[in-house]
Amino acid sequence: MSTLIILPCHSIWRGGDGYGDTAIEWHLVDFQIEGNDHLCFKDHIIQSLKCLEEDQNSYLVISGGQTKREAGPISESLSYYQLAKKLVTSGGQISESGTSKSNYSDILDRITTEEFARDSFENVIFLICRYYEVFNKYPEKITIVGFEFKRDRFLKHHLVQAMKFPLWSVTYIGNAPYPKENLEKYFEDLNQSEFRFAVRYFQDDWYGKDQPLLKKKLTRNPFNRNHGYAESNPKLRLFLTAIHDLGSGGNEVVDLLNEMPWIR
Repeated sequence: MSTLIILPCHSIWRGGDGYGDTAIEWHLVDFQIEGNDHLCFKDHIIQSLKCLEEDQNSYLVISGGQTKREAGPISESLSYYQLAKKLVTSGGQISESGTSKSNYSDILDRITTEEFARDSFENVIFLICRYYEVFNKYPEKITIVGFEFKRDRFLKHHLVQAMKFPLWSVTYIGNAPYPKENLEKYFEDLNQSEFRFAVRYFQDDWYGKDQPLLKKKLTRNPFNRNHGYAESNPKLRLFLTAIHDLGSGGNEVVDLLNEMPWIR
C-alpha cells in the first residue's frame, strides 16, 4: 500500500434500517441540520469507497473519536465504517457506492478506523500514525475526502504549515452542504464561520494547544480517551509528545519538523 485515504468524520450514524439518507439517522447539531450535512457525510463515504476501488494500492482510514456523551462510547469512525460496510454489501446500494458485489470483501479489507481524533489537525496526524501502525511505514501519497470549504485548512495549515508534508503528493476531494433555502447567505456565513472559528486560530496555534481550540478538543472527549501513537510511532515520538495538550510546543516543535520522516 502506498496511498492513505483520509476520511474525517463529523457525526455519529445511529444505525438502523436506513442508509444514511435521513437526518434522524444521525446525531446532528442545528447547523448540520440546516445544511443537510448528513447527505455530505454519506457522500464522503461513497467517494472514499470509489477511491479504494480505483486505486488498488490505497488504504482507507476513517477518523473520529467518541465525541458525544449522548451517543454513548461509540466512535464517529466506527459508525461511519458500519455505514460504509452496509453500503458496500447491500445490493440496493452497491452501484451508488461505486463498488461491485464481487470485490466488496477486498474493499472492506482495506479499511480501518482511527478512534481518538478530536479536531481536523488530529484527523491528519493521527491517521498518518494509524497507517504506520498497520504497515510500519508512512504513506507516499494522501487523499483527503471532506468538505470543500475546509480545503485550505487541511492543505495549507495542517499538512504544509504544521507538518511540512509535500502537497505534490496530496489530493483533496471536496463537496458542499445542501441547504434548502437562502443559499447565497448560507454559504457566505459558512465561509465566514470557517475563518472565524477555525482558520484564524490554526494560523497561529498550529496544533490546537491554546484556547479556544484546546477547549473545543476537550469537550469532544467526554470519555477521556487517550491515544498511544507516541509509543507505536517511534520516529514521531518526540513530535507527538511536544504537540500533546500538555506538551512543551514552541521552538522544540519547529526544530522537530525538519526531521519529519516524509521530508526528503
